Amino acid sequence: MSESRYVITVLGAGNIGGAVARGLAHGNAEVRVYNRSVSRLEGFAEDERRAFGMITTELAKAVDGASMVVICVEGDAVEPLIKQMGKQLGKNKPVVVSCAAAPSLAQLEEWIKPHISHPRIVRVLPNIAATQACSVNLVCSEGISPAEEEAVCRLFDATGVSYQVPERLFPAAMAISSCGIANVLRYVRAAMEAGVELGLSPDLAKQLAAGSLAGTAALLKATGLHPEALVDSVTTPGGLTIRGINTMEAHGFSSAVIAGVKAAAVK
Repeated sequence: MSESRYVITVLGAGNIGGAVARGLAHGNAEVRVYNRSVSRLEGFAEDERRAFGMITTELAKAVDGASMVVICVEGDAVEPLIKQMGKQLGKNKPVVVSCAAAPSLAQLEEWIKPHISHPRIVRVLPNIAATQACSVNLVCSEGISPAEEEAVCRLFDATGVSYQVPERLFPAAMAISSCGIANVLRYVRAAMEAGVELGLSPDLAKQLAAGSLAGTAALLKATGLHPEALVDSVTTPGGLTIRGINTMEAHGFSSAVIAGVKAAAVK
């Protein structure tokens, strides 16, 4: 799969669809954007609009000639959308990428097979950080080669970073990569509340908490160390950091996170 020869049509211009379209437009492919209502399309800035090959409310026009279609709509809208573009799917036989959380590869194959006898299907699950080009994308596929799946990952790396994960592990991975954003935000909120009680302004407390998260992510990426090794590097005997960590653990910090992730992974 050569991105330079690709025409990619993104179907849906909501938060995720818009972010995916913007990210893909930074690559070598021609990116088209479709949305059934014009209001979403009007949200693109003028320079962003120039980066796209097409912005349209006409589905047939958007899909015609596409090498890949990327479905970025709610789960219950995926099947009707596939049926609506059936003729174009049969004509072009594009790779079909679904960014919807619910439909499995098997479900997608069932919906696409009436139009393409041997469909090439990819599930890509980004998270909301795609709006900042910092998404963690989960990728699995059916009907394409490992090399083609890696090429899809490279395309979507423009929105963040992509990981090939077996579909059976998607619930567990989503609980960390997608639901995990809410978990981290709850930590930020709790740290803010503590900071306010200690005399900080809410805004400063938020900036400090967000900054510590960004710094921690950078350290994990740069060093490759286990998190506990980094914890050891910032705690000293009798120090304030270990006192705070032990107090949080006494109140169930780690066990609460583990239980929350496992609950979010239930199918």
